[in-house]
Amino acid sequence: MTKKKTSRISVKTGMAPGTLLHIGSRELEHASVQVRQYNSEEIKLSEYTTDLDQITYDFKEGDLVSWIHFSGIDIPAYENLGKQLDIHNLTLEDVLNSHLRPKFEDLDHYSFLSLKLMIPKMGEYKFQSVPVHLILGENYVISFMDSNYEVLDSLFTRLENSTRRIRSKGVDYLFFAVADTIVDNYFHIIENWNDQLTELEDCIGKEDSDFVPRKIQDFKKQIMKARGSILPLKESYDLLIQSESALFADENVKFFRDTQDHILFIIDQLDYLRDYLSNIRDTYESEQNNQLNNTMKFLTLIATIFIPLTFLAGIYGMNFRNMPELEWKYGYFAILVIMILVAAGMIWYFRKKKWL
Repeated sequence: MTKKKTSRISVKTGMAPGTLLHIGSRELEHASVQVRQYNSEEIKLSEYTTDLDQITYDFKEGDLVSWIHFSGIDIPAYENLGKQLDIHNLTLEDVLNSHLRPKFEDLDHYSFLSLKLMIPKMGEYKFQSVPVHLILGENYVISFMDSNYEVLDSLFTRLENSTRRIRSKGVDYLFFAVADTIVDNYFHIIENWNDQLTELEDCIGKEDSDFVPRKIQDFKKQIMKARGSILPLKESYDLLIQSESALFADENVKFFRDTQDHILFIIDQLDYLRDYLSNIRDTYESEQNNQLNNTMKFLTLIATIFIPLTFLAGIYGMNFRNMPELEWKYGYFAILVIMILVAAGMIWYFRKKKWL
């Protein structure tokens, strides 16, 4: 399987608008195309893995909804698609830009929606951000992903069931269902983060909590990254719901509003997690300060106990001849007893004052 290194945005400097060049940081696998055509009575599936630039997109049967799903990048195949369905090169240019900000556009005879798929990394709090692009036409939906991900498998399964709502609804409902599936996948990230932040908070105060500051910083970066992917999507859905395009049936607008509610909820959860993270950081810093204060307090009390003992030792360490106690038979033992009594008395006093 051949792979091709992708390019940075700066590579397009000086090129004409609409120049088709993939912009991304990942290596790309060989592309494939699935074409599903269905109505409430039947469903047909065609799969292509070679000669993608030779596919004929014949959607003349008006009673069938067509879903074209691209996995991987194939620029000649995109050019072929654009010529047959009259999709502007500026739209295809956006499709090829992995760093594209989520957006919605109404064009002459189709609508374009770009959003991000967030895939959690197994056993970690980090995630992979994957661009997903959707085009809604009169009787077709086109979806673009740069690789084959399992997130849409549940939707493929729903299409196989003739009793499901998606088989009887129009093409705009399919457009909604694909985008809604992507958005609902965000909940896995949010729930995972909430669980991990709870575990992180429980680690505060334990002996092995030195990793907490680094993990807090990593979490902060991930939350900022997620907000950058989701906040623009709220604006996109505001435009989508206000769209006057004939491609969106009035009866299906409520479904898009439902997805919009999910997006708003996720944004609220991200704000909550950001505040929760700040509280964990404050709690950790407070715990560290308390431990330092307790350590300093203990060391100060120990030093205080030894001050009078050092004083006594200093006096009887002086080299004067006329010191009666130096000639006393029990002088050494008497000083030891005095030191012990002084130390014990001070410890008793500190305990009484609850300083120790």
